[in-house]
Amino acid sequence: MNNQETADRIELRTLVENYATESDKSNHDYYREIFDKNIDLQVYFYGKLGMDIHNVDDMVCQYKAFGAAKESFHVCGQQTVEFQDETHATGICYGQASLINEKDGKNILTQHAIRYYDTYEKKDGRWWIVARKQYFLFTTNTVLG
Repeated sequence: MNNQETADRIELRTLVENYATESDKSNHDYYREIFDKNIDLQVYFYGKLGMDIHNVDDMVCQYKAFGAAKESFHVCGQQTVEFQDETHATGICYGQASLINEKDGKNILTQHAIRYYDTYEKKDGRWWIVARKQYFLFTTNTVLG
């Protein structure tokens, strides 16, 4: 692995980590800094297509519509990246989103297991996520004390 590939891998990892960090803050506007303006995004909920978005402004709007959780904790797991050339790559990242919301006066912890299949493109010297297939694989709910 050469120095440029190492730097590119770090930058691509930073994209998915910043996604998780800013999602915890409910800072969906930040998505414009990591997703291409013409993002091709499909979100699957347990095998069924739930969202099909084709630009970052619609993405931000739809994510904001979910509302902010009382507390949230997003974790990025392993990420694999394959380069097609110097400006194109694909990757898979595993994640977990833990959200606390109140229902009927009780705190409910919802935990999502998520897998992201990303397509990256380097434009003007930096990497962007240009396409994402996001799969919610399973969800658990727990009433907290």
